[in-house]
Amino acid sequence: MQKFGTTDRRSGPSVISIIAALTWFLPSSAGVAQNSETSGENAKRPLIVYRLDPITNTRVLPNSFPNIPGEEGGELSLAGCRGEYESASLAIYARQELKNLQLEISDLRCANQVLPKSSFEPFVVKCWYQAGRDVMFHDGVKRFVPELLLKDDALVRVDTQNETNQVRSTEESGGTGYLPASGKDPKELEQLRPVDAATLQPLTIPGETVKQFWLTLHIPDNAAGGTYTGTVRLSAAGSKTVEVPISVTVHDFELAYPRMVYSIYYPGKLSAEPTEGTIAAHYKSEEQMRVELADMVAHGVQYPNLWQAYSKELVPRALKLREEAGMPNDLLFINTPPGAPASAAGTVSGWRELTEGFGYDDIYLYGLDEAHGTQLRIQKPSWENVQKAGGKMYASAWKEDPFEVMGSRLNVLVWSGGCQPNKAKQWHSVGSKIFSYSNPQVGVEEPLLYRYNYGLALWKADYDGSMTFAYQYAYGHIWNDFDSENFRDHCFAYPTANGVVGTLQWEGFREGVDDVRYINTLEQAIEKAAGSQAALEASRWLEDLKRNQSQQNASWKAQGPPPENLDQVRSRAVAWIKQLTE
Repeated sequence: MQKFGTTDRRSGPSVISIIAALTWFLPSSAGVAQNSETSGENAKRPLIVYRLDPITNTRVLPNSFPNIPGEEGGELSLAGCRGEYESASLAIYARQELKNLQLEISDLRCANQVLPKSSFEPFVVKCWYQAGRDVMFHDGVKRFVPELLLKDDALVRVDTQNETNQVRSTEESGGTGYLPASGKDPKELEQLRPVDAATLQPLTIPGETVKQFWLTLHIPDNAAGGTYTGTVRLSAAGSKTVEVPISVTVHDFELAYPRMVYSIYYPGKLSAEPTEGTIAAHYKSEEQMRVELADMVAHGVQYPNLWQAYSKELVPRALKLREEAGMPNDLLFINTPPGAPASAAGTVSGWRELTEGFGYDDIYLYGLDEAHGTQLRIQKPSWENVQKAGGKMYASAWKEDPFEVMGSRLNVLVWSGGCQPNKAKQWHSVGSKIFSYSNPQVGVEEPLLYRYNYGLALWKADYDGSMTFAYQYAYGHIWNDFDSENFRDHCFAYPTANGVVGTLQWEGFREGVDDVRYINTLEQAIEKAAGSQAALEASRWLEDLKRNQSQQNASWKAQGPPPENLDQVRSRAVAWIKQLTE
């Protein structure tokens, strides 16, 4: 049995890490691994393991060796709070074909405490072809990108010679077959019923290629604070087992919920007609919606907007599913316009009647999407009547800032493009809020982009939340990025017959939410320790951190790369929290 070294990369508040975290724009410490294949030790190994930064825009592809963006060997390390999700990633370079490769995680131990292996959910990262970087318009160029988090690598089959994707479909009888998922006809996937495995399946890695794996840790609510250690075992037919050390540091404080509102456009809705067996972005069975709502909550989104049309039968069913998922009932964003001025009050009272049994405090109706000019101005009377009837208004905008026209008539502006602190001040001056939207929209396979733009960038600009588009939105079939003449699908998690298949960008978004939660936890600790020297110093650190916010360009594509030292910032926040609360 082979065992790699145990380079310590835990994120505890050491003096060195604290000093390093004070500098915001430090370059990433993760270098590109050098080719050591010819060294004596490596020449004996059937595989080489690389520790990766999971939330990065640098892609790991099958041909990435020797320029793998990670460090060879070492320890996988994670840190988080009770109830939090955290991720780690590793890549395997197969010097020869590895058949029936299996990844297993041991229980982790800290003295007499156990972090059970069931706390981890392992995935393989699947590379497949997508239709460009812009999430609105595809450019006709097929791009091979890592995106999907699969339990069964064979769920998606890729032909790199012809640059095509296929997705496995499971019939009710149990038989399977592959359907094309990169052509121009959306009808090719009408019968698609993808079913991923419940656990990570063994797979074969061809010789001289790289395969990335992903570990998602959900720290138990009852976990004791401390550092837990264990191993990740890698075994393949005819090869020696390799053990990779793994450690998890559980912080002994509670992580606050974010003070800002995390919403998202969610086109999923229940249908009066049976939808079992249908895989689509827009119509869901109750079981499919239940899984997707739980997935949103697990990724920090507690307030998806409601696309369910007014129905005394279907709306209560949809709201019940939200209640079961643990979503709060203090506010509800409804994707329904108020209608004509004369009917606006009736629209509010009708929705109040439907939501009354679920205890929602505030209900928001939706203005015309991205309206400007005359289409914006003609809505004034309706919006005023909504507010008079006790409702509130939210609306998206990008071409014209509706402040001068609407002012306080708009309770929440969902503003397109980069975070702009001056706009936050403007809308706050009339008691309204501003959410971020299309910075970018959903679908760019760049986790770090979502982590920063929907995390610390929001906090730094004093935004009140986010509501980007969309959890799932298909312009053809959601599993095919090429079956629309112009548009790419928007997708954080692909629907299956038994759940969802997540993506790297969705994991980046979750880390952005958690970055905000750590900052908010620190702000609470400062409030409780107000007047102490440590509280004053921590406040100055937060002020310096926020001062480094530059107004982002209106177009996310024109912005510079996001900062790569977000882990250092979080480590520094953890150090301050511990100093103030212990």
